Amino acid sequence: MWPMKKIYLLILMLGFLSAGHSQEKQTKTPYRTNYRALVTRPKQDTIPKKDIEELRLFPNPVTDGMVVIHSRKNLPKNVSIYDVLGKEVLRTKINGKTLNVSSLNAGVYIIKVTETNNISTRKLVIK
Repeated sequence: MWPMKKIYLLILMLGFLSAGHSQEKQTKTPYRTNYRALVTRPKQDTIPKKDIEELRLFPNPVTDGMVVIHSRKNLPKNVSIYDVLGKEVLRTKINGKTLNVSSLNAGVYIIKVTETNNISTRKLVIK
């Protein structure tokens, strides 16, 4: 006959195996792919916009409080300027080429220029 310890060990091992097997069956669910979600079009906001053609900012660094923003088409532009923490410090619309930044302290900024549907960002240094 088998010793009593081996029988208990055998019963214990069978109990663990059957418990693990039953839990495995309970957690498995059929996987269904939502193909419709995979084929949807991106929203208008997620479509990347093009850079503004031949956008130039000068002088950079700015020393006299005026910056010239020039592009190929020279259309009216919406301009936003952000500090290094991401806070918007200036927002304006310009019809010409010059922007007055004399109200800003010396430092490094990010300038975002929007012309029609095109957007460009640049680093702007004010001394």
